[in-house]
Amino acid sequence: MTGAVEVLVLVADDNEGIRDTTAAILRSVGYTVTEAQDGEAALEELAKKLFDVVVLDVRMPRRDGISVVETLSPEPPPPVIMMASAYDFDVDLRQHLGTRVFKYLKKPIPPKELIEAVGEAAQR
Repeated sequence: MTGAVEVLVLVADDNEGIRDTTAAILRSVGYTVTEAQDGEAALEELAKKLFDVVVLDVRMPRRDGISVVETLSPEPPPPVIMMASAYDFDVDLRQHLGTRVFKYLKKPIPPKELIEAVGEAAQR
């Protein structure tokens, strides 16, 4: 990440190790990261401030990533969404969520791929 523009990233994952590692990788290149332990906590954070990029796990307790995406209001423009999962993304899921998801990443996400994807999303 270059320049002085602050990029706010929300990382929501119920697996604490994955969440912490993802956040640490993104912080190491200069992103400002907020963490949420599930979809409900992610929505609480999204109500507080506007994030530039959201990295969501698909399967989480209380509220999954799909439900979070469906709940987001189109106005003001929602943050760019990326969904991470250890499971394959089927065609039905991609068609259902349509353009509301910027990129699908499969866990474990290599650090370089994560950094590149968030950088690309932040530029949109």
